[in-house]
This record gives sequence, structure tokens and C-alpha cells, in this order.
Amino acid sequence: MKAKSLIAALGACLWLFNPYFFPFAQGATRLDLAVEHGVDNKSEAQARLAIDTAIKFFQNTYGLALERDLQIILVPNQDTYRNALIRYYGLKDNEARDLAEKTSGFSRGALGATIIVNMGNLHNSHAQLFCLCHEIVHQFQSQESRDQHNSLRWLSEGVADALAAHILETAGLTRGIDYKNLWQGIIKKAPRWPRLENLHTYKEWFAAMDDNGSQVTYGTAAVAVLTLVQWKGYRPLFVYFSTIKQSGPDPAFYQAFGTKAADFEKQFSPY
Repeated sequence: MKAKSLIAALGACLWLFNPYFFPFAQGATRLDLAVEHGVDNKSEAQARLAIDTAIKFFQNTYGLALERDLQIILVPNQDTYRNALIRYYGLKDNEARDLAEKTSGFSRGALGATIIVNMGNLHNSHAQLFCLCHEIVHQFQSQESRDQHNSLRWLSEGVADALAAHILETAGLTRGIDYKNLWQGIIKKAPRWPRLENLHTYKEWFAAMDDNGSQVTYGTAAVAVLTLVQWKGYRPLFVYFSTIKQSGPDPAFYQAFGTKAADFEKQFSPY
């Protein structure tokens, strides 16, 4: 993504880069953690814990390792988050402002794989761990699908939330949280919830957040994925992302879950 040279030069002076390396069977993959001034030491420690935990989970559960260099950037507040979205993703100011208002983290795959997280908007250790794990799941989706993972946006976001919860539970970092009941409780209090068939594209996803709120939109997607997990378990989630690059979304969904995506979407209710 393009960025103005002056902004890039100023950014180089403001950011502290902490090289962070993980040796993998496929070779040495580099993971850089960039921490902007204003992010406290506890938040940085939480980020490192989330990175270690998520990487180990994918190695142990799916036999997957990162095959792309990845940069994770931590910022302290919404203004610096907006500026980072402009600098690293080449967004226009109004686009970055809208995204910064709607999200606490954003992930870009392919070449130049980058995660940017607004740590100042995550007010406890669980929220910080959860958000980092969520964004790292997106990186594995991107890698395994060859960046076709957003063909069904609800599935991509729902898997990121469902697996972030599972990663933290598996590592013993959260206990006694029934995520499905938590998300269903949020949805039940809302006047409406989005239909999965209207959550396929990036544009549809953000329109749903405008109409229903981010918690209800993410919660609906996460409960849908947990419904699939109840049917088939966690392993088919990445059967889908590994298959889609060869077969497309509809055959990949059927191969992973034994039903057509359109049929599941029509039948699904979050409670």
C-alpha cells in the first residue's frame, strides 16, 4: 500500500521495533513486533503471550506454521491507530477514520502481512489476548486459502472469534467462560440480528455493523461457527480454508461441513 514519504519518514522515527523470531520446519519465518510509544509494558507482554499461544496452537492442532513474514504493530490510542492504517495500508483519511471507529484491530495478508492493534481500546488483559489471537487466526486463514478467505465474510470473522476463544481456553488462559451463551445473550438483547446470507462481502459486513452494532454482528457469526463446531468439531474449520483455493467457497464448505453454505445460512438461527 502506498504512503506519503513524509509520513513514512516520521513513522520510522516514532516506532520501536522488537525483532521476534520463530523457527519453523518450513524454514525461518520472521515475526516483528513493533510497539509505539504509549503502549504500556503490560500490554506489550500480553501481546507477546498471545502471539506465542496462537502460534503454538496452530502448530499443535493443525500442524500449521507461518509461511510468511509478519509484522504486528501495537498502537496506544485511536488517533495513532487511524494514522497507522493510513501509513501501512494506504487508506484515505476518511476510510481510516471509519475503520478506526469500528475496529480495535485489523489484519492484512499476502505479501507485506501486517496486523495493527489499538491496545488502548482493549481495556483488560482478556480483551488484548482475544483481539491478538483473532487477528493471528486471520493470518492463517489468508495463508491457507491464498487470500480467498473472505469469500464468506461471516465464516472468516466467526472462525476468528471462535478459534480465539478456543485458543485461550486450550492454553488455560481463560476458564469458565461459555462463549456461546455470552454471544447469544448479546444477540437476544438486540432488536435484530443480521442474516448470514447478507454477510458475504466486506461491504455487507460493515453495513451490518452499522445497522446492528459490532457485538451483534460478530456474535452472530461466532455462534454460527460454533454451531458448525458442534456438528463437526474444530478441525474442519481449516479444511475449508485449505480447500477453497482449489475448489472455491461452495465445494469447500460442503467438503468441510457436509452441507451447502446456502442451506446452512437459511436454517441458522443464533438462538
